[in-house]
Amino acid sequence: MADRCLEGKKVLMFGPKFFGYREVIAQQIREQGAEVDLFDERPNNGAFCKVMLRYNVPFYRPITRKYYNNIINQTKSKAYDYIFVIKSEAINYKIFSDLKSAFPKAQFILYLWDSVDNVPGGKEKIKMYDRVLTFDHVDAKEYGIIHRPLFYRSEFSKKYENKQDYKFEVAFIGTAHSIRPRIIEQLEQQCQKRGKEVYKYLFLPHPIVFLYNKISNKAYKGITKAEIHFEPISPEKINEIYKESKCILDVEHSAQRGLTMRTIEMIGVGKKLITTNKGIRDYDFYNADNICVIDRENPVVSEEFWTSSYKEISAEILNRYSIESFVKDIFSVKE
Repeated sequence: MADRCLEGKKVLMFGPKFFGYREVIAQQIREQGAEVDLFDERPNNGAFCKVMLRYNVPFYRPITRKYYNNIINQTKSKAYDYIFVIKSEAINYKIFSDLKSAFPKAQFILYLWDSVDNVPGGKEKIKMYDRVLTFDHVDAKEYGIIHRPLFYRSEFSKKYENKQDYKFEVAFIGTAHSIRPRIIEQLEQQCQKRGKEVYKYLFLPHPIVFLYNKISNKAYKGITKAEIHFEPISPEKINEIYKESKCILDVEHSAQRGLTMRTIEMIGVGKKLITTNKGIRDYDFYNADNICVIDRENPVVSEEFWTSSYKEISAEILNRYSIESFVKDIFSVKE
């Protein structure tokens, strides 16, 4: 059970819909004693809205401001201690000013689980908030903000059994963007030569996105529509596959430098990781026995890494990346 170190506090929280992670964070804030009102950071999650926000289209701004004004009218009677925003894609200067006027005593906190350059007007927005944290260690240094990596959820806090034989040598579950399909195919060829099986679940939101990638993305050269899934995989299935896999593959987007949620979750469950993210070598949990950094152009995994076992990391480091510690760091709660 989490320490109730936010007892009696009130939090107004905004976050984009992303595989249930905002709900996990909100629940942990509640477990630490605070009252939380959670709202979507976007007016809606349709493709049109996402494009309008991504490109900061002027005619859509009144729609977004009206959405936030409705929320302010619903909540203005509450004396919030914190306004907590994830990403701030939709909250521009005018909306921020409206929130500041409605809740003048609240501390405004921003957490970026995307790079500053991927947030519309990001460089200016980070100046508006009282406290800013980011998952990107490069952005933290460049903009003088706090580096706070992502977290693993409580269900990823129990170590998987370390087996001699696994059903899959490596597993990948994720969106089929950028170079991911090519790297997966190259690793699959390596595993086939060794007589080992690979599990892959390549997700895309719509068949049209697949057609677009077939035309525009060289990494899709050998990918067929039959290999793509258009429905997200269930958390239960993910857990089942990870348990049956010796290693997990992570290929970060070329526009990002921070560690993905998948990377941090593998710390919690004690699973070996293969990743293209060279920056992982700078983190306190990095161990070459557990983490293989592959080249994006020539992804080769050594036989030694395939055959060696996972090496345990300290309880102190494990705790540092838990959801409990993440929330405490967001709100600057001291032990």
